[in-house]
Amino acid sequence: MQMPRGFIALIVLGTICVSAKISLAQPEQQGIPPKFRESVSLDVNNAVLKKMGSVRDYLAEKQWADAVDILVQISDEYGDTLYPESTGRYLRVSEYCQNLLAGFPREAIAIYREKTDPRAKRWFEQALAESSEQPLLNIVEQALMSSYGDDALYRLGEMAWEQGALSQARSCWSKLIPVVDAEQQNRDPGVFLYPDTDLPVSDILARLILVSFFEGDFQRAQFELGVFRKRYPQASGTLAGKEGNLVALLSSIIADHTMVSLPETRSEMHTFAGHQTRNYRAEKKIDVGAVAWSFRIPMVWDPEFSSKPAFGQPVPPGIFPVVHREHVFFNDAERIYALNWKSGLPAWSADQEASPIIYPSVLEGGIRLPFRPVVGVSRFTMTIADGRLYARMGSPVTSVAKDERLGLFSDLVCLDLDQGQGKLLWKISSSQLREQNFVWSFEGAPVVSGNRLFVALHRGFPEVQTNVACFSTETGELLWNQKVCLALRNIEEGINYISHLLLTLAEGQLYLSTDMGAIASLDSRDGKINWVVTYPSQDEVSKLVLSDHMKTGLVPCVYDRGILFAAPQDSDLLMAFDADSGLLLWQREFPDRIRDLLGVNQSTLFVSGDRLFGLDRATGAVKWKVGYQDPEGFGYGRGVLAGKFVYWPLREEILVVDVEQGLLKQKIALRALHGETGGNLIIAGERLLIARPRNLTAFGNEGRVPSDEAKKISALLTK
Repeated sequence: MQMPRGFIALIVLGTICVSAKISLAQPEQQGIPPKFRESVSLDVNNAVLKKMGSVRDYLAEKQWADAVDILVQISDEYGDTLYPESTGRYLRVSEYCQNLLAGFPREAIAIYREKTDPRAKRWFEQALAESSEQPLLNIVEQALMSSYGDDALYRLGEMAWEQGALSQARSCWSKLIPVVDAEQQNRDPGVFLYPDTDLPVSDILARLILVSFFEGDFQRAQFELGVFRKRYPQASGTLAGKEGNLVALLSSIIADHTMVSLPETRSEMHTFAGHQTRNYRAEKKIDVGAVAWSFRIPMVWDPEFSSKPAFGQPVPPGIFPVVHREHVFFNDAERIYALNWKSGLPAWSADQEASPIIYPSVLEGGIRLPFRPVVGVSRFTMTIADGRLYARMGSPVTSVAKDERLGLFSDLVCLDLDQGQGKLLWKISSSQLREQNFVWSFEGAPVVSGNRLFVALHRGFPEVQTNVACFSTETGELLWNQKVCLALRNIEEGINYISHLLLTLAEGQLYLSTDMGAIASLDSRDGKINWVVTYPSQDEVSKLVLSDHMKTGLVPCVYDRGILFAAPQDSDLLMAFDADSGLLLWQREFPDRIRDLLGVNQSTLFVSGDRLFGLDRATGAVKWKVGYQDPEGFGYGRGVLAGKFVYWPLREEILVVDVEQGLLKQKIALRALHGETGGNLIIAGERLLIARPRNLTAFGNEGRVPSDEAKKISALLTK
């Protein structure tokens, strides 16, 4: 059995360095070249590269003071730029400097601390006096290798623990595990480990065991406790407000599984993929019976659109509803609809003749049609947070053709659901973000944390550029706008392009797969880039492929307990990263084009395209697969996890598959029994909804369709 990352921490105190080296070696072992031509341009300063060379020269000559002085200067002047830590992986310069300092000889560290300890001490004392987090963050970002760095990490871990941010707590505490002298000589500056903490190691490891337990990984927690028992049988400390022998305290806590509430079990689907981590699982299996109601979605665009390349393909199931209390909401480019998911009637009304459109309040003309040709697939997403609905509206075009005559702008709108029955609170137009006559567009729906929302921005000239912007949820005011990367345009200048990038938000961090050669992590507080990973991107992509919903998907990163899964649409790679550091854990070329990352449970990652796959979460190995060889039986729409099952739509039926074994448990006929087809599946209460381009259908649990016998069906499926 392969031990998950972190197990070795309890056996040898140097686990993260060991894991890092193993992870970074994987691409070459799997036949993927370690070097490649990057398709993106990042903010890397050449002056930093030269100065880093001087640092290494001074270290070789044992001129510690000069090495420290230059490193401090680099961090102060260029801290927010990126440094190429290794092939395809970039870190924020300030973080890389601290990582490098952690591997310095003791004499050099002493010189550094003499310079930084006074400032770090003031911050630490301020944090204690004010019970404040920000001074501790200042230490971590600007003086982590000071004498107060370990105390700051420990307290930040405690704060994260109290807030339920378990992976963030693990990240802080894991950095405090000391390394042995032999490993210190071969430190990898891509990973930070505090080299000489005076905090009790047993206390740190005990807390890491609790993280494993409350993440729901009971097997891992038991294994770690067994190793801990052998190494620290007499260690004492305080856990969960109790003081005593740590082994006894841990044993008592771990014995009670009822204390754990698994985070991936959600009640309502509030955004694309159900949750802002893009990892949703309904609590229990849904019984699918007869059609309860069906709502026909009127066309709001002109038939002329069908002559554009993007709309010459069969119209995809590009509508992704969201659920709030007794209502379901969905949108197209110009309208937002609200229905009662129980009855199918317009929201907040018993009148069947009332309008289900809640935005705009006054019906206007159809969508503004582009003059130039269009490439891409239109998709429509929204997000609900704190009783408000946030939607990306307007033209689906995100990269406007150079000579496009119309202003193809997009909007972000915020509607009040709890108090105003869909009342518009504010609207932001991308036209407000003009920069030197360059047109910005909003990508997909935003993610929301507290009083801030975050959204990806895109522009097509003079270079293709992707940004992440932060706005106030109260006023719509722009708070910050961070460039992520530039890329060469791979579509002719005279063609409009549709994209729909979605951010992933987890434990205060933002993650973005740009679909053009880079995956990035940003801090949601200030927008600073934590890390960027680049990968080989396909140089040329057919316009027909880009406009075919059976060839491309909407695939934001999926976050699960400290691991980030990514399946960029400009690559055949499926990758797993350590979310905190950007270190590659595993990657594999995938036989089918991935159109959906459906989610993750304790052991399995669920991936779909033409077929449905269950992959080992820790290694990426295929555990099972389900699907037809006939293209007519390929996946059609986004599936959903519910209880111990995956509901996966095909054109004419829904397959209900056991998540652990990949066994087909039920086959729900759609066209034959109801005259319906597949689409994007949504769970609302005890109803299963299917969203298609022209209608939204709800199935009740009355008149439930009997399950087909798995033996009769298994011969038709590939396992």
